[in-house]
Amino acid sequence: MGFDFRTKQLKRINGVRKADKKTNRGSFTGVIPWFDLGNLMGPSLGEHYEGIIEVESLLEHDFVVQARFDGVTTMVRPQPEKLRWWDPRKSRWRTHIPDFEAKRTDRNARTFVQVKPKKYVERLEEDIILIRRNFERLGFLYEVMTEIEIRKEPRFANAKMLFPHTGPMEDVGALDRVRAVLREAEGSVPTMGEIRRAAGIGTASDMAVLRLHVRSEVRLDLDVEIDERALVHPVLRSP
Repeated sequence: MGFDFRTKQLKRINGVRKADKKTNRGSFTGVIPWFDLGNLMGPSLGEHYEGIIEVESLLEHDFVVQARFDGVTTMVRPQPEKLRWWDPRKSRWRTHIPDFEAKRTDRNARTFVQVKPKKYVERLEEDIILIRRNFERLGFLYEVMTEIEIRKEPRFANAKMLFPHTGPMEDVGALDRVRAVLREAEGSVPTMGEIRRAAGIGTASDMAVLRLHVRSEVRLDLDVEIDERALVHPVLRSP
């Protein structure tokens, strides 16, 4: 079974301020790749989004992972811009840099996302209300996501399982074998276990199913644990 790998040069996506350990001493800085899922095996043509995203905490890292598979997010940009908001408590303008801007298919308005642990959100509730109110006046949406929403199970565990399959490397032979099994099972919805037994290539078939989900050739229900009982729905293509 052959593997296909094509080098992709991902640009680092910079925010208005660089991710910096000094600004977040209780956490860490890092990067996470965001590949164009519609064109995994070739260079980006320019109209699709991909790059290396900076994160400043484990929770931000997990937000990017879950956003990759939420079904609506097509872009995540870190530290997108500085926005001013009016604080009536001190009668002065203040500056806020959201953690991310997220482009989503279910809305037209620009959406800014702040990622914080729930305990900090509770402490900053009044600030968050004022910031959201000011953003809405500008026609923007402002969301605050905590570990409760980001790490909701089983969706988050499934997203972590799928994320390694978003890169430019795939087992061509395993993919072709699983595609053949799905063609033979046309008209039915097999489980991952049934596909594994029919394919005869062991757990390589499981990895192939995950890759096919990333490629939108099959659909897995991410609100149900992905295991051998998971149903694998073929995605019907337009002729």
